[in-house]
Amino acid sequence: MKRILFPLLAFSVLLLTAGCKKDLKSSVDLSKGAKAYSSSWHATTPTSQIIRFDLDDGHGSSCLLYYDLSEDVVKLTQFVGANITDLWLTEGFQLDDGQSINIGQFYDYVIDPYNATGGLNAIPFDANGTGHEDHVLLYAPGQGIAYLLKYVGGGVWHLDWPSSLQYTGGIGGYDLMNVGDKVISYDYGSGAKNALICYRPGFGNIWVITNTGSGDAPVWNAVVRGSGGIGGFDLKGVTDQVVAEDNSPGVMDLVCYRPGYGYVWYLHHNQYSTTFSAQYTTRNGFFNFSFLDFQDRMIATNLSGSTASTANNDMLCYRPGAGIASLVVDHMYGNTVNGGTPQGLYYPMTINPYIPNTTYTDIGDHVLNFNANGLGNSSLVFYSNGGGNPSEVYELNPNTNSYIQIY
Repeated sequence: MKRILFPLLAFSVLLLTAGCKKDLKSSVDLSKGAKAYSSSWHATTPTSQIIRFDLDDGHGSSCLLYYDLSEDVVKLTQFVGANITDLWLTEGFQLDDGQSINIGQFYDYVIDPYNATGGLNAIPFDANGTGHEDHVLLYAPGQGIAYLLKYVGGGVWHLDWPSSLQYTGGIGGYDLMNVGDKVISYDYGSGAKNALICYRPGFGNIWVITNTGSGDAPVWNAVVRGSGGIGGFDLKGVTDQVVAEDNSPGVMDLVCYRPGYGYVWYLHHNQYSTTFSAQYTTRNGFFNFSFLDFQDRMIATNLSGSTASTANNDMLCYRPGAGIASLVVDHMYGNTVNGGTPQGLYYPMTINPYIPNTTYTDIGDHVLNFNANGLGNSSLVFYSNGGGNPSEVYELNPNTNSYIQIY
């Protein structure tokens, strides 16, 4: 098996390989031979990841889309209450024109799978601005590759953009030529998360890219082209992360943070504005979460059980390797932060990705929110890519503000 670099070394590699591109095999793989894979959605290898996905069937983002670069496998599983259904498994992303995207070709380019550095990454995307994350954006940092896929059905996708799988020109002018590049979905002002933020930790680059075309025929337009960070957060740390947080329709704020150093910036954004203003800044973490470990991570989640577009406005902070008691959910408003430890979560949270582990081929614990019970993206899935800890799924009970384990 490929030897994955441990991240402190990976951070150095990220800086040294800025702008370097290696030749890939052809992105077109017409062979579709069947293989004997497990049909479960668990991330059992170091280069496997999970994202949420919306089939646009009335259940919201109730699916977990699993993809594994080491096996060139994509799987889709749906959760509706206590009912869990494996919908399909394919080799790569199968397209409706007979081609397929061979994701296994990106395996050798993974540097830090916990931090999604290098390789191929995927995010759910509301390309049509309908409130449904029914598209997937694939991007390969360091290779200039990005694909926007619309789900057709039966494990088949349509390539909405670009027109060719051979395209390596980045997206909206952002070249995607650094292995540390990251892309997140964003609501720039439309009331839907149909824009993108592309940023480059360690270099200060951050762009906001909107689509002035349609979901089926996007025309990408960079409305913000920052090279010195954003809202006073310089993005010069190679560990820097940016998270989008719901405020109100058309008004989505950003939380920028630097794991290992304790820096957190909460940036407010007004509808269609090209500026972001800092409302809360700290170099000492939150009162209940220090952000002094490199594996510290934060996601925006839903503690209300609401299906409104403003619901993902609480920040779930977690530290793999420190146990579930280290997990907190904080609410940020203006220059204040308040919150605490949620009840009903029992996932071990024991796998620190940045300490070599001789027991597992494991990369670290992750948390992802999705919609398993019709109460917005308030459900949580815990998983450890590499299989060190069995995956667990929890649903929120908004009446008691606690979680119930369903898997």
